Amino acid sequence: MIKAVTDYFAEFKILKTASKDFWLTNAIQFFDGLAFFSMITVLTFYLTDNCGFSDVASGAWVGIWSLYVTAFAFAVGSICDTIGIKKSFYIAFGLVGTARAMLGFSPLLVTGDTLGYVVKTAIIIMALGSAFMGPVIKTAIRRFTTKKNRATGFNFYYLMMNVAAIIAAALVIDGFRKGFPSFAAVLPSFVFERVVNFFANGFGPINGNLAILDFGLAMSVLAFICVTRLDENNYAEESERVNTDEETRRPLAIFMEVWKEKTFQKLLLFLALTIGVRLVFTHQYLVMPKFYLRTMYNDFELGLFNSINPLIIVVGLIVLIPVINRYSTLKLIIVGMAVSASSLILLALPIHWFLALPGIDDLNEAYIFIILTQILIFALGELIFSPRFMEYVASVAPQDRVTSYMVLAELPTFISKPINGFVSGILISRYCYDGIRPKIETGNVTYYESPEIMWLVYLGLAVLSPVAVILLRNFVTDESSRSVAEEVSEASEKGEDHE
Repeated sequence: MIKAVTDYFAEFKILKTASKDFWLTNAIQFFDGLAFFSMITVLTFYLTDNCGFSDVASGAWVGIWSLYVTAFAFAVGSICDTIGIKKSFYIAFGLVGTARAMLGFSPLLVTGDTLGYVVKTAIIIMALGSAFMGPVIKTAIRRFTTKKNRATGFNFYYLMMNVAAIIAAALVIDGFRKGFPSFAAVLPSFVFERVVNFFANGFGPINGNLAILDFGLAMSVLAFICVTRLDENNYAEESERVNTDEETRRPLAIFMEVWKEKTFQKLLLFLALTIGVRLVFTHQYLVMPKFYLRTMYNDFELGLFNSINPLIIVVGLIVLIPVINRYSTLKLIIVGMAVSASSLILLALPIHWFLALPGIDDLNEAYIFIILTQILIFALGELIFSPRFMEYVASVAPQDRVTSYMVLAELPTFISKPINGFVSGILISRYCYDGIRPKIETGNVTYYESPEIMWLVYLGLAVLSPVAVILLRNFVTDESSRSVAEEVSEASEKGEDHE
């Protein structure tokens, strides 16, 4: 265990030659990650509790946000390839910052239909900003790393993304909504009463949602400051520098050329096959929060439980990645998808079956058991295939088409979000509505009316992905793409050996 930890962090020594722009990009990702992961967990609660949306409407509008992200992303990739990293970041943070301000302050200023219009407008603005954000960050990681340290650079990026998720879940969400009573109890007597009350009680669920969105606005400002210090012309690999003529070409021309490339078309099909299991990823914020509170209790430690997944990812990156990286990317993706999909099996079984297990005496303990087990299995599946996924797409992309390809890599997530947004609202309102727990306790809910049916539907969708990839693996994989990825991987290993 100790050797695995030291070996993992020793790998990062290769990043000592990375430029300040690489570290600034990771700072940008970290600040935006704090804002995103804290916001996305409470977004459905915000829409229902702060804005008066129904379960179906809140799920639908989270789905609409994702749908617009998908639609904007097709155009944004080519635009970013044309205008460059820095301008793309400026546009992204200008848009998401404006949207977060609108979401955070509008419930305090307007009500009724006006509030609904403002919130819906903010969601669309946020979608456009989000469409810029993801692919530009990954393009910057590629630009500011060499072939020797690129794999390590993407590992570090993935590590910091999960650190941000842990902090957002364990500290930001629970901190603003519930406070930290144990910390408040040890504060010295001279501390202001308001400060003590905040740590003791937080802002409460309703005002806490607003505070989380305002926190996201503050993180956008910090990230924007980091962008001003970036030097987008600092290519780590001079051979990857794009000539001026290519950079000034029209976005539509680039977009049309990318769609005609055979490698792009095969990669598109391959990624489309992963959509089923990507639905499992979106459960963490679309379905799980309401499932937790409605089957458990209102003061359930939402942020704490949401921090378990990224915590497992961080530990797993340290302990398992050196072993996992010995296998081919395709095998890792198939196995990872299968493991992630299987995490839903326990959730789909009748809850009363678990009461027969030793050590489980009531429904709360049964639900905690299946929730923790699902989180553990899902995190293991995510850990197996996610870290090298983005590196692979960045590696196979032509040097003048990187952002367009990175947009493509996000499509499974972007497409699965609107699908799950609409589906989750319908399923939650029917199988996991507010007030279902007392019916479960009294036996007034049959299996076919219970939350387990919701998970059975999702399980059926999730298993389609690994099965489809296995059946079509020879068609969707591209020999030239694999050779490029292997070249980068070998360069990375040589760089680590050199260190």
